[in-house]
Amino acid sequence: MSSVVNNLPEVQLNPYFTGFSCVICGQEQARDFTDNVCPDCGVDGILDVIYDYGRIRNECPPKDAFAAPGAGGLWRFARLLPVQPAASHSAWTVGGTPLHDAQRLAAHLGQKQLLIKDDTGLPSASLKDRAAAVAIAHARLLGVEHLACASTGNAAASLAVLSARAGLSSTIFVPAKAPEAKLAQLLLHGATVVPVDGTYDQAFDLSLVEIERNGWYSRNCAHNPLLVEGKKTVALEIGFALTIGFRRHAAIWPDVVLVPVGDGCIISAVAKGFAEMHRMGWTPTVPKIIGVQAEGASPLAQAWAQVDSGHAQMSGPEIRAAITPTACQTIADSISVGIPRNRIKAWRRVAASGGGFLAVPDETIVEAIGLLATHAGVFAEPSGAAGLAGLLAARDKGWIRDGQTVVTLATGHGLKDPSAGLGNVSLPAAVPPLPTS
Repeated sequence: MSSVVNNLPEVQLNPYFTGFSCVICGQEQARDFTDNVCPDCGVDGILDVIYDYGRIRNECPPKDAFAAPGAGGLWRFARLLPVQPAASHSAWTVGGTPLHDAQRLAAHLGQKQLLIKDDTGLPSASLKDRAAAVAIAHARLLGVEHLACASTGNAAASLAVLSARAGLSSTIFVPAKAPEAKLAQLLLHGATVVPVDGTYDQAFDLSLVEIERNGWYSRNCAHNPLLVEGKKTVALEIGFALTIGFRRHAAIWPDVVLVPVGDGCIISAVAKGFAEMHRMGWTPTVPKIIGVQAEGASPLAQAWAQVDSGHAQMSGPEIRAAITPTACQTIADSISVGIPRNRIKAWRRVAASGGGFLAVPDETIVEAIGLLATHAGVFAEPSGAAGLAGLLAARDKGWIRDGQTVVTLATGHGLKDPSAGLGNVSLPAAVPPLPTS
């Protein structure tokens, strides 16, 4: 093992982590399986991580559910993560972000209770640091010191920032049209940036080829099943806050959670986190999970609307066939995905929660950026505000009622793409200075 990797604290596999299951054919693999996808189903055969839930339930009563020893931050939930660092390190100790009780915004929108899970303060200002933290820890376990991914910006930034903290190398494939602020964040943190003259989907395909050829660690969350587990900690933190850690919310439990959707990784992770907590008796119910896409990049929402009923009964191949790749045109670059790589997992978990997918126009997303900032003090980039943008659309569909408790995720900071937020404001004219004496 190289000296760089060896200088990081030790990491071990979680003893409760037992293996993987293919989302298409259901075939299971042992936890030492080294490929990222099902050998029979190929690139669409995304794997789901499996734990010994019965053993966790028996050995971890609810009062101890969120008290696992370990490395701090999101590792509070180490029993439900595939790897476990022995100690804290700035490269993987992230999480613990606030859950705002947005009373002013709720009143403005006529919603009884609205909570905002605010991940804009994470090291790279994005929820995707949660996945990168697990990637860095797993790379340490494997002894790999070069990580790579494709990204529209946020996953790339999370990898660049946390790799810099770990002293590891990173290569990132991005669409050449990604916002300059995001590209600057990558370069300043020492990442090797490969701009691809094409879409995110084309950058993703190229990254898979280069990762395989070079033996790099894949930080592609839509491909590497371990990384979705990191993202689900945003749901586990909400569960912790509303059952144990945030006493003034003791009587509150969300009826609905709104999640921005691109590749489908975050929403499948959020739904899995809530389902796991409920399965083990730690929380009262599984909230309805609603995925929000931009109209200009909405293959999941379009497919969902075209299926009359029986979403939860559809097989993996049926889901795959229902979702048609689309050409993307939206200001919400972080969810501008024409072929959602985690579409089957996302569809199934959302359907199981009783939720659904919907799409909102860019104009509504821009409006949501202003509402979050003015009424809740949270500045989100377009994709980070998409969840709130879906609130009114979901109410129009009857998916949310006025008296329900709603949680929306703010997944990325507005300074990642400030141009969108400027649509809500106009700079005042300059005034003269005080006269000189």
